[in-house]
Amino acid sequence: MKQKIYYWASDIKENSGEGILALKFLKLLKIKYKNYLFININNYKKKNNFFYNYVIPFFGIFKLWKYSIQNKKICYINYLPIWNFLVFMLLPKKTIIGPITGINTKKNPIYIFLKYLGICLLKLKKDKILFSHSQFKRYFADNSRIFYNFLLFDFFIQKNFIKKKFDFVFYFKKNRNKGNDFLIKIVSELSKYKKIAVIGDKFISLEKKNIYNFINLKRNKALKIISQSKYGIISKENNLSFFALDCISNGLHIFYNKNLKIDNSIKTNMCTGIDFSDVSLSIKKINKSINKKKKYFFYFNTKNFLNYLN
Repeated sequence: MKQKIYYWASDIKENSGEGILALKFLKLLKIKYKNYLFININNYKKKNNFFYNYVIPFFGIFKLWKYSIQNKKICYINYLPIWNFLVFMLLPKKTIIGPITGINTKKNPIYIFLKYLGICLLKLKKDKILFSHSQFKRYFADNSRIFYNFLLFDFFIQKNFIKKKFDFVFYFKKNRNKGNDFLIKIVSELSKYKKIAVIGDKFISLEKKNIYNFINLKRNKALKIISQSKYGIISKENNLSFFALDCISNGLHIFYNKNLKIDNSIKTNMCTGIDFSDVSLSIKKINKSINKKKKYFFYFNTKNFLNYLN
């Protein structure tokens, strides 16, 4: 009889960042534990509301304790933002913990306080830590127990690119952390002379004739739209999101928030920083960049993520 791993995942959908991240981590787990049977203990239907996002995960922790007491192998995959210190504190000691997420640019005082609580708790636990990106690198000593940029697990550049239909592609999500006011203005301005594909939620400036809105696409269809575009515009809070990586994987040059530095483990000329506080200056920088022809490259180094599971 196969041994079992009981895991909790709040989201495993292919069209959400959390879901894609969870599926990547499950892929890593199945490489490491290839002779195990994986049992998802989340029987609740996914809903985007406060109760599902912030209360239901603690039912997951309770269920994991039940299996932990029975000496079963257990895993908590997501939802794991760095500010949710209660999750780190309440999980059984031997829980395999998925990639930690969150952003380091948010200015809300309560968020900042909770973020530092999470950081302090992770330091005190002295366990191995896996981060989805590298925004929290400054808070941790660079040692063998910290693993960054799990988003790059299984990442590769496509070899064959298809004919382009759009000049820019932009992922629009109704979330105030993403700098949407700036993005709406810059997309509206670019649409005066460029074709823009907007994927995600319903876009606000649809009166612009060159804006094509693709709402709530499945991942394979979103990837097709991205592959048909020349450049990507990235939201404010994360320069290494799945949308950014999907763009790079399909050979697109991306424009991102210059206040988020590219991690020094990545060497590339496919990313240009723009100023999210100055639309006019950013438009000039974008136009200057797209008028240059160059051969793109994207190299990166990461630790072997399988070592995180050892």
